[in-house]
Amino acid sequence: MVTKDMSEAATEISIILENMSDDLQSKIPKKFVEFMRDISSATYEFKYDKTKFLNNQELKPLTRGVLALIYRDYICNQEEKQAYIKECAEILKELEIEKREKYNPDNIFKNNKEIITENVVEDNNTETSLVEVKEIGWHKKIFIKLKDIVSSIINNFKK
Repeated sequence: MVTKDMSEAATEISIILENMSDDLQSKIPKKFVEFMRDISSATYEFKYDKTKFLNNQELKPLTRGVLALIYRDYICNQEEKQAYIKECAEILKELEIEKREKYNPDNIFKNNKEIITENVVEDNNTETSLVEVKEIGWHKKIFIKLKDIVSSIINNFKK
């Protein structure tokens, strides 16, 4: 099922692909380009500014994610692909560190953990320990969701 966001992102991607150089266009499978056109929104209007670089265009986050995957899967050679994957991993790692420092979950929940431990010890007269649960960061969740969406698009494209 194609959502409104996916349809609008496909519109942006189709227009961007049309404005790419012939060399880059030749690297992207025609069926993929056709699929993007097929699911494009009939009502959404995207104005591509040829005077701006792609990074300076006003694009939806989903469009940026799909373009990143197109770049990685179709445009990069093997060496560039490995470097790109490494760079993305570093960026995600830095974002996670910044977020951890900003919100510092150890200090936020420190008092709550002590209170819970004291209550359990008083009620059961037994020693207890707390289990720390690590949660995936929001940016990694978005990256995983984008990856799933693009994978489903590519799988539909292959069928």
